[in-house]
Amino acid sequence: MGKLLDLINKDTKHKNESKRMTVIIRQMVLIFMCVSLFNLVLDAFFIKSVQGSILWAVMLVVDGITFYLSYIAPKLIILTIFVFQKALWITAAVVLFGWEGGFQFFLILLVIMYSFGEAGYNRKKVLLDFCLFAMFIVFLIFFKGNPGKISIEHVDKSIQVVNALAFVIMVSIISFSFSKESQHMEDKLISYNNQLRKQASVDALTGLYNRRSTMEIVNDIVLQRRVMSICIGDIDFFKKINDSYGHDFGDTVLVSISDALKKETEEYGFVARWGGEEFLIVFADLNGDDAYIKLSHIRDTVKDLKLNHGKEEVRVKMTYGLTEYDYSKSFEDNIKDADEKLYLGKQNGRDMIVY
Repeated sequence: MGKLLDLINKDTKHKNESKRMTVIIRQMVLIFMCVSLFNLVLDAFFIKSVQGSILWAVMLVVDGITFYLSYIAPKLIILTIFVFQKALWITAAVVLFGWEGGFQFFLILLVIMYSFGEAGYNRKKVLLDFCLFAMFIVFLIFFKGNPGKISIEHVDKSIQVVNALAFVIMVSIISFSFSKESQHMEDKLISYNNQLRKQASVDALTGLYNRRSTMEIVNDIVLQRRVMSICIGDIDFFKKINDSYGHDFGDTVLVSISDALKKETEEYGFVARWGGEEFLIVFADLNGDDAYIKLSHIRDTVKDLKLNHGKEEVRVKMTYGLTEYDYSKSFEDNIKDADEKLYLGKQNGRDMIVY
């Protein structure tokens, strides 16, 4: 069974084509072969019709050839071969066994196959649909209520059941294959949109919120009139770090500090990358005094970071400007207050919190 599944799912030689429809055609061919084999056995032991036996034997050979061609022929060619040879098979079966055999309903399957097999709307698809519909009408007019050339009265129910079962299985396979593909594409689209949304809201290097997404979050807090404190922190002598150890190590410093700040603030706020080496820390639901206590712990955590450049251990420090959010001012003015305090800390020796 495993080898048969591998054979059915084997990819086509045509690299620019999806194997999905080719695999479906192979599955359809195998089911039609089972139907033909069943009818061949039924014909040999019960109906005992030479014409019927020849039809089923020929269809088994034709289906075998179609199955083989599916590995070497382009998708549209093999689909066209499949549709036309099955249209001839249905015609011959209806002529021989009449309407009661139920073979005419496989025309619906051919319409579904070709509709899904060729992308877009075109004249060939419309013409084929019209021809298959015309065949169905002809069968309805000339064979509904009239027996075929071969009497199947004592086995008609068996043939109808097998045909109905084959039809349901085939439609189910087609529906499952294309619905699975559609769901897969939808999942990929959702994932891609989420990825784009994330890329638009976070800093590429550090994974922290960027300015745009920070503004959205802060606006939500402001609308709720919640207590909030904000801090701008800046890495001390960051230019010297880049000049001394290179920009790659500078990026390592940024990422390490970002990870530390994110971990330290996840319970009571969030951190964003505000500029080159500047970070904005938002303390939601904390007043200035409580935020100062938390920030003091953050300052110690950053100072304790051990960053290795080769055999040399590098330590970094930061200066912080902290302010309790004043709702009588705009967000920009509150940021300006924190920035002025940061600048004051830089002037007075760095490595400190100005509140």
